[in-house]
This record gives sequence, structure tokens and C-alpha cells, in this order.
Amino acid sequence: MKKPILTPPVQRVHLAYFLARLLVEQGTKRFHRTDVVTGLENFTDKKTPMVIVGNHQNGMMDPLNICGQTYRQFHWLTRADVFWNPVFRKILFWFNQLPIYRQRDRLADTRERNEIIWNNCIDRLEIGAAMALFPEGNHNPQKTLRPLKRGVSDLLGRAYSRHESLGRMQLIPFGQDYEHYPTYRRRLALRAGKPIEWVDLYDKETGAIDYVSLNERITDALRKLTIDIQPASEYNLLEPYVKSLRPTEKVGKDWDALLNELSRIKTSAENDSWLDNAKKSFEKLQQAGFENSNRVEAWGQTSKDSRRKNYLTLLLKPIGWIAQLPTALQHYVLNKKGDKVKKVEFRSTFKIGPAMFLFPITWIVFGSICGYFLSKYEIAPFWMGLVGFYIWANWGNILYGKLTDFYNDYEDAVEGQEFWASDKMSGLREAWTNYIDAIKS
Repeated sequence: MKKPILTPPVQRVHLAYFLARLLVEQGTKRFHRTDVVTGLENFTDKKTPMVIVGNHQNGMMDPLNICGQTYRQFHWLTRADVFWNPVFRKILFWFNQLPIYRQRDRLADTRERNEIIWNNCIDRLEIGAAMALFPEGNHNPQKTLRPLKRGVSDLLGRAYSRHESLGRMQLIPFGQDYEHYPTYRRRLALRAGKPIEWVDLYDKETGAIDYVSLNERITDALRKLTIDIQPASEYNLLEPYVKSLRPTEKVGKDWDALLNELSRIKTSAENDSWLDNAKKSFEKLQQAGFENSNRVEAWGQTSKDSRRKNYLTLLLKPIGWIAQLPTALQHYVLNKKGDKVKKVEFRSTFKIGPAMFLFPITWIVFGSICGYFLSKYEIAPFWMGLVGFYIWANWGNILYGKLTDFYNDYEDAVEGQEFWASDKMSGLREAWTNYIDAIKS
């Protein structure tokens, strides 16, 4: 079957995106605990052409968070094969999706087709659109920045060559840091940075951007906004230490201190004796029973890092169950199904994606049933049953999420205090302390 040449419409915003974003916003904000959100004032101007560049760790959740947590409509490059169906194509165009062709599509005119798409991107930027790109080119559930591709520089070079007015275009770095990818109400830190200078890297003779220098600037900017564990070859060795610093909770001077610590570790790892000592301590830690699933965020690095128990949490827990009752079954099923997904970076996507649509629909259905019986037995009007149930389900779900935050902290307090005080943990505790000391030395 001959594949059609795809020519998307030129648009800055679309009503369908606006409506869908309302669902995405609710889904992402309810699933994640976003105590740390900085730099979003960079998105207040909705008509300045913009390209946002972000790290990519957590599958579809990364773009969903950008859509849901910011208030601009972003345009995305998506693999072309999902556009072949004319119905899906129409819907994807509504949501500001643009097809990009890959070698695996096995088309003889791939280059020519992509030229159409690049030109369409530039036309959209010219009228003030905002694009979002992940310059690493793929995702990986590790807290590292991988080498960047040259797609961003190609787009900027093409855009500036065609329209010098696009020299006003902003290149905004955006970092996402997850405490635990698939778990409900675990922390997500979102950090946007200042615009990256790029026009000075444009070569008038070639009409291109110095992509090596640009990628260096993007990498440096992203390293200030998210966790980049280096050297990547020693990721397994260093990850527990970094997680014990609780990076998703750091702001201001504490965040700056953490970045300095990451830089120190990277430099220290270049010393063979330091690296050998760190590896030996990590091997002993594993022999003592340490597993990757251990919540080192609950332990911290010393007993002083243990969270405090808030016993009020236990009293409020039953209230959370009552509040969540209209959504309890859907919540349970989606969590179970999502946890069965093989790749950890796709689990939250499988939980949130259906929930964004399923929850409101089921609330309306159950609310209608409730309204029907209330009106049938002349207890209350139909609309009162429908609206009352929906309000209970909606705000009850929000309340349950907030109470889950408290309960997660309580569980961390229990686990942390047990780790630092229990005789059963003495061997693991000693190995952990030696490991921390080895990394710090």
C-alpha cells in the first residue's frame, strides 16, 4: 500500500489540544507529587516562538508532564507510521502532532518527506508556536544525560536561514527528576531554566548551527536542572548514594550543593584508588543484602536523615479510603495492570493514560445511576445525585492523593527509623555506612 505524503496544517494552537490538556493536567498532577516546580515563569509568554529541550527518562510521561504542568501548547514530532490511518491522522493533527519519518519506515523518499515536515515546523514557529524536543533521541530510565543528537541544531539553523525574525526564538531547557517512576504520589521535580543563547552559533556561509557547541550548551543547561550521574559506566555503583540525597526535594542552595556533589563524584571517579575503594564497599553492601528495590530515600545517609512520624496520618487514613471510594476499583485495577508492564519507564503511562479518561466517565455513569435512584424514590432531583456524586468522586480523589503524600512520608519514617535502630539491620546498616563513607571520601 502506497503511503500518502503527509502535509500537516500550519497552526499555533488548537481547541482539541486545549481540551485534552485539561485531562492531562489533572492526570499528571494527581499521580505525581510535585513539591518542587521552578522556572515555569519562562512559559508565561504564549506567542513567542519557543523550542523546549528536555531530558528523557520516563517514556510517554515526560511529554505528558510538559503538556500538563505548563500552560503553552507544544508541538511534537511523532513517528510517521501512526499517521497512516486517516482518522488517527486528523486527531493527531488536532493535538499538534507532526509526523517524522525514520529509516525503518523503508520509504524511498524519506528525506523529501521530512523536508515537508521541517518546513512545516518552521512555519509554525514563525507564527509563534512552541515545539518540544528530547535531543537525546530516545529514553532511558537512568538518571543520566546521554549524548545529544543534532536535531535541535538542524531545526534552529533551518529556521534562522528562512526567517531572520526567528532569531527571537527562545531555547528553553527543561529538567524532570522522578523519585520513583511508576509509584503513585511519589515526588516529581520539574525545573525550567533560562533561555540558552544560540544565534551566535549560526554560520551565514553554511546556513547551519555549530551543533557540537550548541549540544554542549544544552547539556550544561540540563545538568543544572536534573540529575546526571557520571560516569555513566559506574551508574549502578553511584545511584544509591545519589538517591539517598533525596534530589527531588532539593531547591535553592540545597540543590546547588547537590550539583556540586555530583561534580565532585564525577571527578573522584577518575581516580583509580577512589573507584576501587568505592566498588569494594558496594560489593560488601550487596553481600549484606542490599537490593536495588531498597528505598534509600527513606534511610538517608545518617540516622538524622530519618523522617519524623506524624501519627495524625494514621487517623486520617480512613478518611482517605472514604474519599477515594468512587474511584477505588479503577485505581486498584490500573495499578495492578500497570505494575505488570515489563519496562519500568512505561508503567506510569499505562496507569495515567486510561485513568485520565476512565475516571471522569465512570464518575458520570455512577453519578447518573445515583441520580436515577434518588429521583425515582423522590429523595432528591436527578441532577443533585449526579452533581453530588461527581463532586465527591473528583474532590475525594484529590484528597486521597494529598493524604497519600502524608502516608508515604509516614512509611518512610517507619522504614528509616527501623533501619537505623533495629538489631536485625545492623549488618546492612554497617555496610551502608561504609559505602556512604567510601563515596564521600
